Amino acid sequence: MENMKLINKSEKSINLKTINMIDNEIKNLTQELIDNGTTYNLEFLENIYDDNLKFLRIDKNNNVQLLTKEDNLKFFKSLKESGAKPLNNSAEFHYADNDGKNGFIVLTRKMMQRDKEEEFLFNIYWEKKKNSWRIVRESVIIK
Repeated sequence: MENMKLINKSEKSINLKTINMIDNEIKNLTQELIDNGTTYNLEFLENIYDDNLKFLRIDKNNNVQLLTKEDNLKFFKSLKESGAKPLNNSAEFHYADNDGKNGFIVLTRKMMQRDKEEEFLFNIYWEKKKNSWRIVRESVIIK
């Protein structure tokens, strides 16, 4: 479990309280998304992305691009068809929560883009529909 420690500043001695900041179900779903996305598993992506997906991408120049499910699938399909090597699947998970119907996660990934490593901050919104989790919103900011 990943935890965050809070310091109670109202007392002279330091009192540490541990709070779980990572919901494992959403973290594991997201790692599964990463593992399948980085290997261009189109069938998995077709099923995990909601039909009404909105994917927001903001580059270093603050240019904003809004993609649909179809746009995102075309992107992964083009990578697969070009014979692109799989992307790395590492991620640093900062926060994840889940209320049984909605899930949310914030993570950072480092990936090669245009022959140089870039850092990406992702926010992914999950929704449980017909007993299956789907991604309904995703944003990525290139740092």
